[in-house]
Amino acid sequence: MLKESETLCANFDHYFLRRYQWRYHLMIVDNHLFDCYGFFLQAQRANEKLLHSYELLELPHDPALYQTVLADLKAHTQLTIEFRDTHHLVHPGTNIVHDLEHGHARPTRYHSDPD
Repeated sequence: MLKESETLCANFDHYFLRRYQWRYHLMIVDNHLFDCYGFFLQAQRANEKLLHSYELLELPHDPALYQTVLADLKAHTQLTIEFRDTHHLVHPGTNIVHDLEHGHARPTRYHSDPD
């Protein structure tokens, strides 16, 4: 097993606590902005909107290394894996200007908004 795979599995075991009434899934982001792959564990308690995200590993953009680490991760766990790509970002529909649940305590004004 590669050193990167061992680090990923160790971080996964550290954050995957198997808490009662929590949902867990993995997310892998092909980040073209920073030229890397990011591995995240996301956890959400039942009936809560807040999503906890834990960064497990960041890999350089090497497809062979990525495929090897991904295979090791799939051998380590059977959690659902969601894949995202920064070339295909999805806008939520409207600009989020006031969201108390995710840290936007004050209204936010964007450059495209008219005064």
